[in-house]
Amino acid sequence: MSCISSAMELFNESTNVLLSKGIEVRSPYIPYLQEVDMVEKQHFLAGWRGEQRPLTAAEITHLYSNIQTNNMGTAVVTGFGQEAELKDVRDYFIRGKEISKKQIEVFSKYLHENDLPVPVTWDAQVQDSTESPFSDKLMLYQTSMMTAAGMGNYGTALSASPRRDIAADYVRLQGEIGLY
Repeated sequence: MSCISSAMELFNESTNVLLSKGIEVRSPYIPYLQEVDMVEKQHFLAGWRGEQRPLTAAEITHLYSNIQTNNMGTAVVTGFGQEAELKDVRDYFIRGKEISKKQIEVFSKYLHENDLPVPVTWDAQVQDSTESPFSDKLMLYQTSMMTAAGMGNYGTALSASPRRDIAADYVRLQGEIGLY
């Protein structure tokens, strides 16, 4: 219990420092609704053409968290790519970085269209070290675990996104991750 409490305190303190320096971007604030707005037309599910409805709170949450997850993944595979011994492994990490950055752009587009903040990248946090403390095998394992977690996150987000255009992007991007 004391470890959890200590970790929570450290998290809160570090978040406050980041916010005070303007480095941390707060997740989108969604105000409480004053009245209930019922869905009356099937147009609520639209998304490919015509007028699009604003994002739901669940869609915003999933888009935002998937951007953050991809930002972390980009930073990790960037560092791994600098330190991998084998060229094939370095190329694999570089490919992962490109896929992740592309997927961040797709998700960010939806937040930008709705005038919502997009999380900042973590690329600046990657050091220029080339000496690896880990084996290529361990780095590949960690990357495969992040990839599997990302696919699970996309599946969860897909189930909570009634808009067809967002759902189609999740399916497409999940396929890209699966091939990776």
